[in-house]
Amino acid sequence: MRQDAMSNATGVVESMRRILGPRGRRAARHTVDALAGPWLGSIRRVRTNLPYVAVTFDDGPDRTWTPQVLDVLTDRACHATFFMLVCNARRHPELVRRMVAEGHEVALHGADHRSLAHLSRQAVRARLELAASELAAIAGAPVRLFRPPFGAQTLRSYLGTRDVGLDCVVWDLDSLDWCGGSEREVADSVITQATEGTIVLAHDGRAGIDEGASPHPPFDRARMTELLIGGLARRGLRNITVSDLLAIGDVRRTVWFSHYTPPEHDR
Repeated sequence: MRQDAMSNATGVVESMRRILGPRGRRAARHTVDALAGPWLGSIRRVRTNLPYVAVTFDDGPDRTWTPQVLDVLTDRACHATFFMLVCNARRHPELVRRMVAEGHEVALHGADHRSLAHLSRQAVRARLELAASELAAIAGAPVRLFRPPFGAQTLRSYLGTRDVGLDCVVWDLDSLDWCGGSEREVADSVITQATEGTIVLAHDGRAGIDEGASPHPPFDRARMTELLIGGLARRGLRNITVSDLLAIGDVRRTVWFSHYTPPEHDR
């Protein structure tokens, strides 16, 4: 019966989306965020006039791409936030420690890449408490931010996340670097859309790939990062960590609840 109710609710939401259209959905989102965002909102972006953005990286650390992405950030003298899977951090603790040593921010993406949207508040709290504690021990630094796998989040999982003392961070701009575009296409898309205070979703790894058995996808994440950071710099925008971005402007929160999980792409 619970599944039937969930399916009915999803159908209602989809019907409302079609009825409202793009402009109506934006207006509805603005109203909901203004009313409920301060209490139930996930961090989406920052309102600021200062020339800073936060390009963030999910799913690592990855033994192939993370060191190269870190080299690019070092060359560009900028910092980023890495939303990590504990299963990967456990496998590559030296990369986690390198991030901290070089001034980057370590954040949590989950114990693994399984969605938490189907779990109870208590189960989410227990799982994330263990994951955050282990990641902090590996990093030797506190973990304060969390991004749900797939962006899938319910009221239960949101509240469970907050119970642990973690703040939920989603994104304002998806690089779509998991959809098959070239490094240049992905970078150019972000460069043209980013504005002051934007939080960008990118990846330094790909969840679901067995590093010991499966080849990496034919997408050079370091090259994309180099093109992206360089292009943003030419527009006068500098990359900093999410926490540093939050400290310089007005935090914009959105009521972000979605069960969506891509059927073929484990982001």
